[in-house]
Amino acid sequence: RDYGWNDNGDLVRISGPRQTREYGYSATGRLESVRTLAPDLDIRIPYATDPAGNRLPDPELHPDSTLTVWPDNRIAKDAHYVYHYDEYGRLTEKTDRIPAGVIRTDDERTHHYHYDSLHRLVHYIRIQYEEPLVESRYLYDPLGRRTGKRVWRRERDLTGWMSLSRKPEVTWYGWDGDRLTTVQTDTTRIQTVYQ
Repeated sequence: RDYGWNDNGDLVRISGPRQTREYGYSATGRLESVRTLAPDLDIRIPYATDPAGNRLPDPELHPDSTLTVWPDNRIAKDAHYVYHYDEYGRLTEKTDRIPAGVIRTDDERTHHYHYDSLHRLVHYIRIQYEEPLVESRYLYDPLGRRTGKRVWRRERDLTGWMSLSRKPEVTWYGWDGDRLTTVQTDTTRIQTVYQ
């Protein structure tokens, strides 16, 4: 593959033996379009954004949309999800969008986000068929830096029943001031040295 960048350092082209992908940007550096070129193929996908940089509905796919800005800078829905926020503007729920005409019941995935009084994410859970698929909890030090994460994933137990794992995957984070220096799990340790 060959890669091309503009003078601002933005990726503008990826060329391969079978296709080329080109990226167009606004004067402020926001992605405006993606074009895919291949033999007998020329697809251009436009990207419209509001002044805050949030993606707006595609004007070619939704020509009747009059949306030019997301109210309160909160995206209500996109092509994949429906979003809900609390009174502080924090994302609290994200649910799969089911396309019109598709008959499905309770199989959409819903992501729930919970925060502490300092607005830090402390609990996340993803649910499908009213059963948890993933659950995670986050720990912070008094300076607000994330120091730990525990993640439980759905797995099959010895009886064949699917449930969250009993032993979480644990990740610890080490800091030097505001710089993340260590990420450690049961099997790996990544150290970052700043010079």
